[in-house]
Amino acid sequence: MHEGRWGLRRTAPRRYRRAAGLLAALALAATAACATGSGGDRGTLPGAEDGLQARVQPTGTASAAPPAPSSAAPAKAPSSAAPSSFAPSSSAPAAGPFPRPRSMAALGDSITRGFDACSIPLKDCPSKSWATGDDVDSIARRLGLPSSAVFNDARTGARMNDLAGQARTAVGQHVEYVTVLMGANDACRDREDQMTPVSEFEAQLREGLGVLRNGLPGVRVLLVSVPDVIRLWEVAHGERLARAVWSRGVCQTALSDPESTKRDDVDRRQRVRDRVTAYNDVLRRVCAEWPGQCRYDGGAVNRHKFTKGDLSDWDWFHPSGQGHGIIAKLASEAGFRWQ
Repeated sequence: MHEGRWGLRRTAPRRYRRAAGLLAALALAATAACATGSGGDRGTLPGAEDGLQARVQPTGTASAAPPAPSSAAPAKAPSSAAPSSFAPSSSAPAAGPFPRPRSMAALGDSITRGFDACSIPLKDCPSKSWATGDDVDSIARRLGLPSSAVFNDARTGARMNDLAGQARTAVGQHVEYVTVLMGANDACRDREDQMTPVSEFEAQLREGLGVLRNGLPGVRVLLVSVPDVIRLWEVAHGERLARAVWSRGVCQTALSDPESTKRDDVDRRQRVRDRVTAYNDVLRRVCAEWPGQCRYDGGAVNRHKFTKGDLSDWDWFHPSGQGHGIIAKLASEAGFRWQ
């Protein structure tokens, strides 16, 4: 991270101008939707749950294909007859350090797409992505990878049930390293009963890892813990403009009625936090079944106490460029040791 660039303290007026601009953009979007008679949710922010997400197609940072893994011929996508579910390995764990990967793919949701991290609201900003960005000290930059060997296959709005599809894309790219940060949208829904059950979350994770394991036998995978979405409420619920933006549909399970101290609302927030904790326990357990090739960050990102400066000026929910730099640092330090 370039401290001179990202370490500047942002002033309240700048946040107010940006938040006001975002609310205006949301109002215009809602008006346009009504005028054209389009269906779906109106006046809501991407990044809250699947029905609210901007549908941005994932793209790599360059069109050139990365080098094939050195340990074997280029991997092929698994056939329809191949099992896609993840099964425990009987091999002993390898301690590393491991050969530095020559290519990588990042799987995930709006966080990995860098949503709302740039100067234009309601847009993906992969140049700021903690995983693949070239405007932060991302995982890809730390590995010294050329842009032709880096792919951002994440999709804004994705939940764990999208992992298998993204994994198939990574298999087709023949990458040697895969990062996964996914699960916030499984907890961030309009209602609690829409949150992904833990058993389904685990089955979907196993399916996605199975695709990677079958299609890229030598791949290494870093699972990043699901961030503590209630931390966002703790940091910013006292900000009037944050509350105004959140009211447009951002993560209502966690951020609805942000000023309420009623027992029902306090308990609801705790249940959301507990669900995220359960998701992270699944990541830890399942990753441990693939020793030497899967690494969990140990909850580093979930435990980090993000501050206002780490949040987007636009929505007070997604990471800012500074926040992306922090995630990259935490994930890198908790990840594989490379030669």
